[in-house]
Amino acid sequence: MPATTSPPTGARIDVLAHLGHYIGTIGFFVPALILIGLVVGAVVRDRRRHANDTAAEGPAEAATPPPAD
Repeated sequence: MPATTSPPTGARIDVLAHLGHYIGTIGFFVPALILIGLVVGAVVRDRRRHANDTAAEGPAEAATPPPAD
């Protein structure tokens, strides 16, 4: 007896529709979260590098007033 495939029933269509919805949601939000994480990481790294560069210059250069005449 050959195997026959029957058309999806109402319950199967419902499950497939929910699975497709979940996969679409994951497919949108996971890359968005990765992108947000990369941007936040880059901003934090840039601020740390700027703070280290400012600290390396030393407080004497940054706080030196102009000479009085």
